[in-house]
Amino acid sequence: MNLSLAITLSSTLQAELGLLRGSLDDVHWTPAEQSLIPLQHLGHLSSRHELEELDMALSHLRWEPFPLALHQVAHQMGDVEDRLTVGVTPQQPLLTLQKRLATALKRVGLSLPRRTVVPELTVARLAPASPTDLIPWIQRHNLFHSSEMVVDHISLVEHLPSSSGTHIRPLENYMAGPEFIQPPVSLSSHEEDELF
Repeated sequence: MNLSLAITLSSTLQAELGLLRGSLDDVHWTPAEQSLIPLQHLGHLSSRHELEELDMALSHLRWEPFPLALHQVAHQMGDVEDRLTVGVTPQQPLLTLQKRLATALKRVGLSLPRRTVVPELTVARLAPASPTDLIPWIQRHNLFHSSEMVVDHISLVEHLPSSSGTHIRPLENYMAGPEFIQPPVSLSSHEEDELF
C-alpha cells in the first residue's frame, strides 16, 4: 500500500476552491474530494507489523488544534509535470506537526522517505511548457484567500493508480489529543429558561 498522511479540507474550503477550477484549458483539475494538504509521505507499507506500528504511533500522537487558511495561487514547474498550487497559512503549526509526526514514526522504527513534503495544496496539474496561458489566471486569482478551518485531525490516505492519475482513498482519521478538544458548553437551568 502506498500511503501518506495529509490534512483533509472542510466542505467550506472545498467549495471555495471551486472558484479556481475549470477556468483553464489543458489542465487536469484536482477533484474537491481529492484535495489534500500533504504532511508526510510514508511510501509502500505492506507488512501487518508495519501497519500496526504506524497505527499505534498515530493513535498516541498529540497536538493542539490550530486554524488554517488557503491563500495565494502559484505555478510550480517540474520535470514531469507542472502544478498549480495554493499556499497554506500559517506555516509554523504545520511544520511543527510535521516534525512531531516524523519523530513519532521514527520512534516506532518506520523508515521515512527523505523527500521533505511542502504543505501546500495542488489544485491542478498540467504538462511542462504547456501552451496554456497561465498569467491571466494567476493574476485573476492571486488575491485568493479562503476562510479558516480548524485542523483537529490528520488522515491516513492510500494512493491508488487510476486511468486519470492517482486516486486518493482516506483510510483512517487520527484526532488531536482529547485534552485539546473543547467540551460542549452546558447551560444552567436558569440560562436555558432565558433562551426560551
